[in-house]
Amino acid sequence: MSKKTLYFDSMCGYIVSAVLEEGKLTEFNFEKRVQGTLIGNIYKGRVEAVLPGMQAAFINCGLERNCYLCTDDVYSENAGYGEGVGSVSFPALKEGDEILVQVNKLPVGKKGAKVTVHPSFIGKNLIYTPNTPFIGVSRKFDDGELRDNLIYSVKKLLKDGEGLIVRTSAPYATRDRLKKEYDFLKKIYDEVREKFKSAKTGDLLYTDSALPVRVLRDMLSDDVDRIVVGSEKLKELIENMVDYAPSRNRGKLKVHNTGRVMFEEAGISAQLADIISPRIRLENGAEIVIERTEALTVVDVNTGKFTGDDSLEQTVYFTNVLAAREIARQVKLRNIGGIIVVDFIDMQHEAHKKAVVSELELALKGDKAKCVVSPMSRFGLVEFTRKRIGNDPMPVFVKPCSYCNGSGFMLTEEYILLNLRSKIFKLLSDGVKSLLVEMNRKVFETMTAWREYTDDLKTRAGDVKIYFVPHRTYHEEQFSFGIDKFEVPDDAALLN
Repeated sequence: MSKKTLYFDSMCGYIVSAVLEEGKLTEFNFEKRVQGTLIGNIYKGRVEAVLPGMQAAFINCGLERNCYLCTDDVYSENAGYGEGVGSVSFPALKEGDEILVQVNKLPVGKKGAKVTVHPSFIGKNLIYTPNTPFIGVSRKFDDGELRDNLIYSVKKLLKDGEGLIVRTSAPYATRDRLKKEYDFLKKIYDEVREKFKSAKTGDLLYTDSALPVRVLRDMLSDDVDRIVVGSEKLKELIENMVDYAPSRNRGKLKVHNTGRVMFEEAGISAQLADIISPRIRLENGAEIVIERTEALTVVDVNTGKFTGDDSLEQTVYFTNVLAAREIARQVKLRNIGGIIVVDFIDMQHEAHKKAVVSELELALKGDKAKCVVSPMSRFGLVEFTRKRIGNDPMPVFVKPCSYCNGSGFMLTEEYILLNLRSKIFKLLSDGVKSLLVEMNRKVFETMTAWREYTDDLKTRAGDVKIYFVPHRTYHEEQFSFGIDKFEVPDDAALLN
């Protein structure tokens, strides 16, 4: 297994992550940074009032309103995972007690958040319930024998009073991997309990809502060579998670502080551009073409400029093998779901056909999403399905083209502005004293309304004056620069 380098950055209201393997981008994730996400957060709470007749209590967790604790919080959360084993009781509480609680329902109207005293910790394959003796298996498993085997496997991991829930990805994990994940989640809980001892009422003890936390959780069993973050704040968040991981999988944590955009300098931005293009050049000069439709995705493989040094059959076979690996990488990067049909170049030998299909299956094994591959047809077509998980990155990068009545695609204003940000940061790091940016008026209006973006530019610019000139005649993707020596137009807008 090749070593992985993880990159995390926070920019203009987005949190983004990328994974490089041997210099190639294999994963890209993003999400808008949302303030106030509570689900899954664990706090040190204090009992403010107890309602014995309702077996309920109000808990001060340091939030705007007191949280609500009741008895139905355990099995309602586990309802999708079968009958389970064991039982729990409502804790004997009195006013003033300090307890550890986890939010499982957001506040609504005048009602505070709903909490539980039976926390759970979510992993890639398992959900660990440290004080709920419950063993559950996802109802998506219809095979009774498989369910029994999974319950038997995880039951051997548990100590008295503990519980585990088996998620849908668990059958694809080895027993050793499940054991490592259980140890990882248990260590998080032990750390939370230790923090509880010295914490004050309302202190946040744990959160798993941030994108970096989820990415690191999924990388638990992978070999991570380095972890690079774009800020000290992200470093603090990730340091806590890295401490939970097995020492051999931790990787070296460092902060990117060259003054330039991290994704640009690491070569990630250039590789992200491939997500937009339907054509991807292979390392031997051949190419694949990806066309997405409403019903399915079609991938065409052709030799392009590659002619090879051996026979035609060997040239075609070698190209198809490279294409199979790249197709697996691209469907993962683009988060393509549904039916994918690959038109490989025709081969004569049956052994070569089977080998290409096997190569595709092998390459898809590294995908978190479930993939099912069919044998190659007599026409050289291979069908496979992929379950899409997470966000579709395409709407972030492209939108229907306004210049051709929607028959094509063009870059979104947000993506154009992030590219512009990278170029401005590079110029600032090169020591420019003043800057004039001429750009499309619509993109300029999007920029001025994007508060996180302009605040980010102001912070980075410092004393450097940056002027923006909007033009109606500029294409949306067009902009130009004036550096240091330029005449400031009357309609220029000063950033700071």
